[in-house]
Amino acid sequence: MTRQSSTLRSNSPASALARAGLLCWLVSTGCSPPERVDRQHRDGVADAFVPLTRRIEFSFPGNAWLTRREAEEDLDELEWLLEHRYAYLTLRSVDYRAALDSIRAALPDRIARGTFALQLHKLLALFGDGHTLVSDPALETMRGRFLPFLVAESQGRLVAFSGDRKSFLDEQHPFLRKLDGRLLEEWLQVARPTVARGSPQFSRRACLGRLRDIEYLRKELLLPPSDCVQVELESADGASRHTLNLPLSNQRHTSRTGRPGGSDALPLARILPGEIGYLQIYPWLSDSPQFLEGLVSAMGTLRDTRGLVIDLRGNGGGSRAPLRTLFPFFLAPNAPPQVLNVAAYRVGHAYNVLEGRWLYPADWDGWSQAERAAIQTFARGFVPAWPLPCGQFSEWHYFVLSPSTRPECYHYRQPVIILMDSANFSATDIFLGAFKGRHNVTLMGTPSGGGSGRFQSFRLRHSSIQVHLSSMVSFQPGGALYDGNGIQPDVLLEPTSEDLIGKTDSVLDAARRKLRTGRDHE
Repeated sequence: MTRQSSTLRSNSPASALARAGLLCWLVSTGCSPPERVDRQHRDGVADAFVPLTRRIEFSFPGNAWLTRREAEEDLDELEWLLEHRYAYLTLRSVDYRAALDSIRAALPDRIARGTFALQLHKLLALFGDGHTLVSDPALETMRGRFLPFLVAESQGRLVAFSGDRKSFLDEQHPFLRKLDGRLLEEWLQVARPTVARGSPQFSRRACLGRLRDIEYLRKELLLPPSDCVQVELESADGASRHTLNLPLSNQRHTSRTGRPGGSDALPLARILPGEIGYLQIYPWLSDSPQFLEGLVSAMGTLRDTRGLVIDLRGNGGGSRAPLRTLFPFFLAPNAPPQVLNVAAYRVGHAYNVLEGRWLYPADWDGWSQAERAAIQTFARGFVPAWPLPCGQFSEWHYFVLSPSTRPECYHYRQPVIILMDSANFSATDIFLGAFKGRHNVTLMGTPSGGGSGRFQSFRLRHSSIQVHLSSMVSFQPGGALYDGNGIQPDVLLEPTSEDLIGKTDSVLDAARRKLRTGRDHE
């Protein structure tokens, strides 16, 4: 059952007239009242959801305030959106009603909009879907000042290095042990509620990135403010330690970096010693015509190489258009069409919501006869790892690629190695999933993040807080979900500490050795 705004609940003639007038005005302006769930709410805060009720306060210009009633009505609206628009609502059996009621029970008479946004963000993180979150400028502002260096994982240890990624914080003591006298795992623990509980690799990487927001994390740990951070480092053998006191930074250093050969927006193609081709696609999978033509041009450059490395490390997603352009180069001209992704959208979204992902139902009139036959054959053996709740989703939609008829497209027959890491997400997951298990292709590196939700955005009526909710569930060809899993490499290789500052690239070196010798290691 749904209800309209609580200001319109009365059944008196005057209220009915007011309601009719408001509805006419909303329709005339192209708006409609938000629908809200009407149910009995539980009192008190459930133990499991205490972290959602923490009110972290920051002062910044323009921080508006909400009354308790306004916040309650936005909670009702969010609940309705979750129940009627969110694809992964029941995947992890989150007791979202108890979570919403816990936030409601702990509301003060007035709450800062940014504080409320953070609470909702923590709530959405429970679902484990990296596309579903609160996207709001207030959350950016509330971070305060930042850690003056970057942290990344290397073979089970955490490395501290400069924001420009050119040097360790301390050459003799590259590994980070403590901040402000507390072990790193304590900081990561308080960061977890703000990070989607997705795949282990996605959550770990996101928590490490959250360490940059040290002023926010100090508030979660109830630590006093300070203009500096105490950093305890240790040597590679663990025998020596060094402590630094560093001023906080006004800049939040980015975790993105270039790769050997540059980090231009366009694909980078070059030929390495031994006639090994190298194609770097970073930092995004763009759908611009220049980018797509750059891929075709790159493949022309790499046509006569003895093997090919496609470097996707650090690529966070984007469009499926580059996969549509590149994949046919690895299909024989007479190869059958390939079903590379299966999805269904949550009922309530537009019927064509998946067209932007080139996902169409089996009866779409745009399929060729061969593609239709491939879908029919595929569908008979497809078993999703998560059976979809009855009546809540559309029919299956399919992402299918066929050999290209473009004159520039040829069949690349040599061995291919694709380099990957946990930064790979969304469209890059789909890219990796398309090549996973293909003849002559090896995936090398660390598991991808795992995400393919096609989020849709909504603004809550009173707070104007924007929430992203995944509209579709998305499966790998073998039936596993992308979300919460990601793609596993065929050869697991983690970067070394010196890889992180650009002195070496051990993963690329291993790929070149494998292409030269056919072995993972020499």
